[in-house]
Amino acid sequence: MIDPIVGDLMIDRRENFQRVYDLRERVLPEWDDARIPDVETAQRTLILAAAQALGAAPARWLADYFRLNKAETVRIAAALAANGALATARVEGWRDPVYIHPGNLPLAQAAADGAIESTVTTLLSPFDPVVWDRRRALELFGFDYRIECYTPAPKRRYGYFTLPILHRGALIGRLDPKAHRKDGVFEVKALYIEPGVDPDEDLALALAAALRSCAAWHAGSGSSPV
Repeated sequence: MIDPIVGDLMIDRRENFQRVYDLRERVLPEWDDARIPDVETAQRTLILAAAQALGAAPARWLADYFRLNKAETVRIAAALAANGALATARVEGWRDPVYIHPGNLPLAQAAADGAIESTVTTLLSPFDPVVWDRRRALELFGFDYRIECYTPAPKRRYGYFTLPILHRGALIGRLDPKAHRKDGVFEVKALYIEPGVDPDEDLALALAAALRSCAAWHAGSGSSPV
């Protein structure tokens, strides 16, 4: 009888959306389980990283960034603020305090002083951190976003894979695109602008540039924009 080979597997890479596994010691040859941090240390590290990524965020947003336990995040964030690892601030109209990573304090102060002007217009992936936390997108931008690719077609409100439109620091709409790679065509099947948004010439020109950029990216990945 041949003894079975036993080992730990990890994901080494992906090929055509398929996971390719290999032995742990070949994926992370330098790893030693003795280096694993305790749970509390890991949670603190992730909460600090979330605060740095989000800019200014209440505890519930920090928890969602790495899918941490909300009650534990509230406790640990308060402790981090108490020892100076996080700063706190108040936002007018918000009930809970927000936490700010010390490295972001100059940027936060500039934002509070009105010294930052957003000039970017771009299309966001449904998995972009700006909209990944759907509740945060609703609270921060007033933007109610859902991905509908798993919704039966007759029940979809906007489309199969709508992309949010970020324009000058606001989420102003969404569009339903489709890349016809074999034909070299990037199609916009539908475009929806949020209520109250003025579709003026500035928005039209900025959105056209964002669409050309997206189409050019698809061209680089195998299709030519038309």
